[in-house]
Amino acid sequence: MWKPPINFITLHYAYILSFGILGLIILLPYGNLSAIDSYFFGVSASTESGLNTVDVKALKTYQQIFIYITPIITNLGFVNIIVVVIRLRWFGKRFKDLATGKPDAHRETQKQAVSRYADTRDMEGGLTGETMMPSMFDLPDRVDNKRLGADSDAHGDRVPQISFAPDPRPEGPKKDTYISGPREREGCPFTSMSDNEDDDAIKSAPVTESSSRAVSRSMSRTRSLSRTRSFSKAASMDRALSSMFVLGRTASRSSDERSRVSEPISLASLSYEELGGVEYSALKVLLKIVTGYFIGLHILGVLFLLPWIWTANPKYREYLASQGQGNTWWAFYSSQTMISNLGFTLTPDSMISFRDAVWPMLAMSLIALAGNTFYPCFLRLVIWIMHKLSAEESSLKLSLQFLLEHPRRCYTLLFSGTATWTLAAILFILNFVDTLLIITLDLDNPEVTSLAAGPRVAAALFQAVSSRHTGTSSFNLANVNPAVQFSLMVMMYISVYPIAMAIRYSSDYEDGSIGLYHGDEDINEHKGSKTYLVTHMRNQLSFDLWYVFMGVFCICAAESKRISNPDEPAFSVWSVFFEVVSAYGNVGLSLGHPTNLTSLCGHFNVFSKLVICAMMIRGRHRGLPYALDRAITLPNERSEDNKIGYRDETEQETVK
Repeated sequence: MWKPPINFITLHYAYILSFGILGLIILLPYGNLSAIDSYFFGVSASTESGLNTVDVKALKTYQQIFIYITPIITNLGFVNIIVVVIRLRWFGKRFKDLATGKPDAHRETQKQAVSRYADTRDMEGGLTGETMMPSMFDLPDRVDNKRLGADSDAHGDRVPQISFAPDPRPEGPKKDTYISGPREREGCPFTSMSDNEDDDAIKSAPVTESSSRAVSRSMSRTRSLSRTRSFSKAASMDRALSSMFVLGRTASRSSDERSRVSEPISLASLSYEELGGVEYSALKVLLKIVTGYFIGLHILGVLFLLPWIWTANPKYREYLASQGQGNTWWAFYSSQTMISNLGFTLTPDSMISFRDAVWPMLAMSLIALAGNTFYPCFLRLVIWIMHKLSAEESSLKLSLQFLLEHPRRCYTLLFSGTATWTLAAILFILNFVDTLLIITLDLDNPEVTSLAAGPRVAAALFQAVSSRHTGTSSFNLANVNPAVQFSLMVMMYISVYPIAMAIRYSSDYEDGSIGLYHGDEDINEHKGSKTYLVTHMRNQLSFDLWYVFMGVFCICAAESKRISNPDEPAFSVWSVFFEVVSAYGNVGLSLGHPTNLTSLCGHFNVFSKLVICAMMIRGRHRGLPYALDRAITLPNERSEDNKIGYRDETEQETVK
């Protein structure tokens, strides 16, 4: 029997689907919602789509609390916090296994340890016998499993230790010529050494064209490795210098050096930070940062809205009272719906009643951006500021520097500086263009021109931001210019594209392996080029369009009688298309229906509502890689495929 793979995407699907079922279980018993509407609210809240089939203000308080909490714990920020926690727990489990000497743990990591050590040793000079300072980052990679097994059999349970084997180079008679391998010599001529020669004498090696090329190759490789292996710089420089001089019998370590390096280190005496190195410390710092960002943003949203609603023009408080909503609850709920990009509002006309107030329009636009598309930009900004303010040579500064230099190694939604600036520029252009279109295309439309210049710009900016994020409205979209409606629909569809393309295009590793996407094997040769990005966009379109068109077709077939009815102009192919794209983009904008202030899908039949639910669930996962990338894959889930994990790659390097 077929079983789905247990990985991040499968678990994420199960997580989101479970909230639809919870919505049915929790919301239905009171009796004011049908079964399909209860399920619809659960799906809409968990996918942060914000489409509503029933007016939210008509729900009971406990039902409103459910759709308040659900988007918080299904938000991308919260989900990524869980991923960091799981990775840290895996680190702790692996360290505990190593310290307690579990044989399964040693056998499980042996293959990875040997390959990573071989790769590190190759970087630092291969079997040249150079003195290599052991790094805390590599401690688990140097475990001698055979010795651990033998010691356990002979003497029972013992604390596992790390020991470094002596130089594996065979030592022949001292007067024999020792022939070095090509990698060790770096292309330099053979050198014959005898006992009569002074071991400490420095002699210039004959300078040849090949040796010059070798030095050039060595320095080139040093430069290429410095990005990801900063600890190898010193060793790489030693290799370059050793290509120019022959220093006696430095090819083999002295017995004192060997005995000192081979001195065993007890794993039990090391802390997790020492075993995990800077990456483990960086993950711990990152967990605190993203948790603080997530909680702090919700607090900031409340601070933006709560004082304002209590001190603003009384007409806003009177309007909330007429809808049966409290001022404080409105501030908490509105800030959450903007940060989580949900779109549910406690007022039936969304935010239209507040569009003439500049402060809430600008404040809610800012927190909506910080909670979604600008999340990677603001997160990197926070890390950068902390890095600048932290003390020099402190462990905190080192961890923050690691996050800035290796963002994709630690977090899915943290990118390099260049990728972050590019993402910010694209998002700024999209919002600017959308705001400009709303203002200019409706210069003679009372729906827009009824506002003064200042509030009009603020309301247009709010509507532009909402078209890719929250799905709230500052204008009645059924009354705006059709060209504006079309631009809003396009913006809803491409809402996930900037971050999705940044995830696929950015990489913390030279091999550029972020995730496994359909068609990657055909475009790897174009990696880093415009062709690579265009091909990924084409793949994304092929992933989306057929599903969207299928949804539109199904709803048009199910609602054909109402669409054909001239007495219901609100029902048209265009309005259905708009609703489906809104659901698939997880935005929540709707052209609505004149008889009430719910989304248009509130008038759909049961089958059409289920189709909309399918659109929301599928759309919620389109921003994720098709296969797990290194930033979100649990270490014990790494695939044997070269494109997902690096285990096979390092094994090939070892064979070479």
